Amino acid sequence: MGNEAAARVRLEVVPSADLLTALPVVLNPPGSVSVTCLPHHGPERTVATSTRLARLGYHAVPHLAARSITSEAQLHSLLLELQGAGVSELFLVAGDRRTPAGPYCWSGQLLEAVKAYSDDFSVGIAGYPEGHPHLGQDKLLSSLEIKAPMASSLVTQMCFSAEAISDYLRTIRKNGVELPVWVGVPGPVSVKKLVSMGARLGVGRSLKLARSSGMAGALWQRGDLLNYDSGRLIRQVHQELAGDPLFAGFHVYTFNDLGRLPGLLDSLPMLHEATIKPPSNPGPLFPARI
Repeated sequence: MGNEAAARVRLEVVPSADLLTALPVVLNPPGSVSVTCLPHHGPERTVATSTRLARLGYHAVPHLAARSITSEAQLHSLLLELQGAGVSELFLVAGDRRTPAGPYCWSGQLLEAVKAYSDDFSVGIAGYPEGHPHLGQDKLLSSLEIKAPMASSLVTQMCFSAEAISDYLRTIRKNGVELPVWVGVPGPVSVKKLVSMGARLGVGRSLKLARSSGMAGALWQRGDLLNYDSGRLIRQVHQELAGDPLFAGFHVYTFNDLGRLPGLLDSLPMLHEATIKPPSNPGPLFPARI
């Protein structure tokens, strides 16, 4: 698979104990893998996993959470380790810790610190098509305008509405932000889990709309037995944004449920290449009535 095609999809994963075994079954190097930084894992685990993936030939993009980094010295140590493994791209977020572990309270501070250390890293920042549960639109936009000149790309929070994503790209462009945008979409996941995550992730509007339909109500009643139709959303987003110069590709939140990803991506012409491995025994990804 050519690099251009491979760059159209990125998988977000959690640095779990079995990731390095499970991922190669689904995704070949040099596929792009974004590695989360959870408060209970800390940045060391994210960086260790990312360096291992990079040495296996993947394009690893570690998340660094500002509030989880204890000091400038720790930051420099982490960046040096990543440089040694050939990692060239980072994704910076504030993180979910209630109180900062060190000097960095938000991603803008961390971005400035990374750039002061080395300008060799390209840096992705977060975007919120449906808002943020704790920040208003004005604050989100002003924060984005501060960070955008130092950033190389933008990754949207997981969204469930092609219209909301399209509106968001128009809004940021109107405000002078011209970063390539990776559109965050869910991989195969239960409807029950999606709805339970909605308020925390700030995606309540599209989830509320989805849950109001009769079909979504039926899915909710059956809980984990049925899955959200990610493929439909991805096709809708691709139709909306295929000609938009800001559209970089899809950032798929996998929930580490990697086994069903080939089925999800199989029907998409721009992604239907050898980098995503076909399942050994593919079955229907979604129920026929969805």
